[in-house]
Amino acid sequence: MGVVITSDSACDLFPDLYQQYQIRIVPLYINIEDQAYRDVFEINPDEVFRNYEKTHRLPKTAAPAPADFFTLFRQETEAGNDVVHISMNSKFSASYQNACIAAEEFENVYVVDTFTLSSAEGMLVLRAAELRDEGKTAEEICRQIEIERSKVQTNVLLDTLEFAYRGGRASMLQMFGANLLKLRPCLLLNTQGVLSVRTKFRGNFAQVCREYIRFVLRQPNINNRRAFLSTTGMDRTLFEELRKMVEDSGVFQQVLTSRAGCAMTVHTGPNTLVLFYMEN
Repeated sequence: MGVVITSDSACDLFPDLYQQYQIRIVPLYINIEDQAYRDVFEINPDEVFRNYEKTHRLPKTAAPAPADFFTLFRQETEAGNDVVHISMNSKFSASYQNACIAAEEFENVYVVDTFTLSSAEGMLVLRAAELRDEGKTAEEICRQIEIERSKVQTNVLLDTLEFAYRGGRASMLQMFGANLLKLRPCLLLNTQGVLSVRTKFRGNFAQVCREYIRFVLRQPNINNRRAFLSTTGMDRTLFEELRKMVEDSGVFQQVLTSRAGCAMTVHTGPNTLVLFYMEN
């Protein structure tokens, strides 16, 4: 008997962190025309970009069905394990609600709404795995993650508003104004799962990325345990330069990197950059 940590594919613990920390993943679905693909396991962001370039139509994302969660929960509970499921923001997807529907059939499955997504969700998943390895019970892990989710900080740097516009999250006027003025917005996803514009940067993309990193590193009350530098796909040399900036700052004991899966990519587009961290 033990505790198993599960999550949906929006946690972006790829390509190998979910295996290293023994996390079970339930994939979201990416729907392109009449075909549904399991996020990360059957489709990657580069394929999404190629399809968009050809069709100028965004794929649709869909939450795992309750049956998908039920299958995994039953497998683990029948093996004698308790389950803590760490879910993406309930305001963005039905993934949390569907996991809760499946969990109702079990006495020892706990579902946590992180109110976030991507590697911010992933940070909480890794924290849950650490608590598991410390010998905490499933109920104790659930309670602790519900406390720590309010400490996650997510500032999303967008290179373009085109994907947000196509997905209905930005108006044509906003997109035109940003493109005309060469503005790149930095969005804040607060701890209640609500997006807002925090600041805007102006300049070429590489310069803006460097200024963004400096901006985040100047924030107060940073917990130095761990940071995630994540992208939906960008120039590898530039990304490595930014990673080195974060590491050389000495702010964090551990700097992990991740490539966001399709669930985030579909809504933010290429060249999105996020330095995720937690506050004290």
